Amino acid sequence: MGIKSWLGFEGGAAAGGGEKNISLDEYLEGIGLHEGEILDEDKYTYIKSLGANTPTILADVERELRKGNIVLLDTEALSQTNRLTLKKMILDLKAIEADLDGDMGRISETKLLIVPGGFRILKRRIE
Repeated sequence: MGIKSWLGFEGGAAAGGGEKNISLDEYLEGIGLHEGEILDEDKYTYIKSLGANTPTILADVERELRKGNIVLLDTEALSQTNRLTLKKMILDLKAIEADLDGDMGRISETKLLIVPGGFRILKRRIE
């Protein structure tokens, strides 16, 4: 059994018990892909939750922002143990978000929201 018959593009009982066969082009159009497109997750913007408790957190945040994802950063571990390291990390994050034309805002005492270019955080409260 080939991949086409396993997916149901070639006839017979292996294709789903006598259901109508469809062409590969019809199938790709049905799932929203058009000629020349590939299916990949970079088409979406994700919200990634990261903890600021690893030495590679700055690289992780920058990688996610470059992919166009939004980062929710939990700084609780650093805020309880090493405030000086937390302040340095925030300065480094500001440099990263400025380089990528992003934005950053605190949403609680221990959580930061960092967004890539194309997004802005409204920093005033709406009453």
